[in-house]
Amino acid sequence: MKLLYSIFILSLCLILHAGQIVAQSAQISFDEIDTAEVDSIFADYTTETPGCAVGVTHQGGLIFSKGYGMANLDYGIPIQPDSKFMIASISKQFTAASILMMEQEGLIDLDENLKTYIPELPDFETPITARQMLHHTSGLRDLFSLLALNDVGLDNTTTPEATFDLISRVSKLNFEPNTEYNYSNSAYFLMSILVENLTEMTLREYADKHFFQPIGMTDTHFHDDTGMIVKNRAESYRPTDNGVGRFYRDNLDRVGARGLFTTIEDFAKWDANFLENKSNLENFREKMLKVGVFKDGTEMDYAAGIRLSEYRKLDTFGHGGNYMGFRSGYMHFPDYELGVIVFCNRSNISPADHVREVSDLYLKEVFEEKFSEYTGSYHNNGFRTEYDIVIEDGMLFLTRGLREKAELSWSENDEFRVDGLTVTFVRSGDEIEAMKLKSSRTANVTFERKN
Repeated sequence: MKLLYSIFILSLCLILHAGQIVAQSAQISFDEIDTAEVDSIFADYTTETPGCAVGVTHQGGLIFSKGYGMANLDYGIPIQPDSKFMIASISKQFTAASILMMEQEGLIDLDENLKTYIPELPDFETPITARQMLHHTSGLRDLFSLLALNDVGLDNTTTPEATFDLISRVSKLNFEPNTEYNYSNSAYFLMSILVENLTEMTLREYADKHFFQPIGMTDTHFHDDTGMIVKNRAESYRPTDNGVGRFYRDNLDRVGARGLFTTIEDFAKWDANFLENKSNLENFREKMLKVGVFKDGTEMDYAAGIRLSEYRKLDTFGHGGNYMGFRSGYMHFPDYELGVIVFCNRSNISPADHVREVSDLYLKEVFEEKFSEYTGSYHNNGFRTEYDIVIEDGMLFLTRGLREKAELSWSENDEFRVDGLTVTFVRSGDEIEAMKLKSSRTANVTFERKN
């Protein structure tokens, strides 16, 4: 898997041409997609509920955008593609980009002892670096855990200064730097301090200068002023015993790890910047997607505030976010230069699920082709039951006799999950010749594929 990440990044670099990425399958068209099917995914969000804003991009253009549900229930304001959402941890990639911009300007050495730039930090047994913070390998203890351990709330009485003071008083790390991965909001909050110390600008000002203005993201900002009026702001909600209730903590001024306000329309411009760079950061895509490397030389799947992964055998990059009632998801498929963005404003909505559902719709033909090799009938002479693997709308299903079919959920390589079973397909060369079924109490049982 780690080797695949290296190949993925190398491939991205090789296909750079005239400052613009050329998609491997530039001929694919999504014009035939029935947008009513997208509507059906979000049908539960109405004029009586919070909901989501959705965007789909292709080769740098926003080919679908729509709002479902309400941005503000008090005033009956619907969600629109220009509704502003706080996108929680998706904010991290914007913070990371700012740190990489500072490196380009010669303001910071990413491998220098962090205390050089933030003198208030304690003398850790092993110095930590900005590069480690980018990839969550610094060992810094997470600020939300520290706040909870100190019985400090998350309302607006907890200032950025108090948060910085708390982090600065903890001299122990979770582990030796760059030996493990441990997601750290503290690291990304400290990056906002780095920006101020080295540029004499706030993160909000610096990101605006080098990214938002050049890219044309006029409705995007780091929200470092809780009193600021935000036009078209989506409110934050959660379920309560009495129905939907507001979920609001006025402490969004602790930016870096989160705190970015943006819209679907603006974020689509950010997604497009991975294809045609308009920001001040040179080699934007290459730098943003360069994964971290552990001390022992192995690669991780985390780049600059962006996670590299796979979905149904396709390479992806993206991130998710979760804070207050805001939920956000973003996934980009570089083989097709297709991006899916979902911003929601109720705490029990899963944008990650919606991102996958929308992706399944737009890439249905791709998945049908990719998974067709598994279809067929499978049998074992010791069992009377015969299993069939069928494909419908890009999804694989397992059927047994007259029972209702169950969807196979791809896990990795040739492995799937379905109804408590692990299904592993066995190859002879490139051909599928059998499948093995495994449950928590039963070892692998092999079913041969019928010719």
